[in-house]
Amino acid sequence: MGRFMRMHEQDMVATALEYTGRGESARVYNPQNELLFEVKAEEDIPFGNKIALTRISKGERVIKYGAPIGVAVRDIQKGRMVHVHNVRSAAVDIPENIRIEIIRQMNIREED
Repeated sequence: MGRFMRMHEQDMVATALEYTGRGESARVYNPQNELLFEVKAEEDIPFGNKIALTRISKGERVIKYGAPIGVAVRDIQKGRMVHVHNVRSAAVDIPENIRIEIIRQMNIREED
């Protein structure tokens, strides 16, 4: 069972406070450390990475801290990791070669 933090009630993602393995329960807390709900992790979510709290459609803005942090470049299912393989950042234009290297080093399997 892993702990996650959702910073704002409108957030579509929560940040892992510890490694959470595929199939484990992701317990989502608010900043006051109150348990909000649980989501099943559909893949391994390393510490510091984000989990989708709801299905996010391709082209949809991804909300964290109550504001858009990027746009989904493919559909993201609830419980999946949200990272450079499925979201383009609104703040940083990550060069493709760097994005590919991040995906390789993290051993992220890109979905269709």
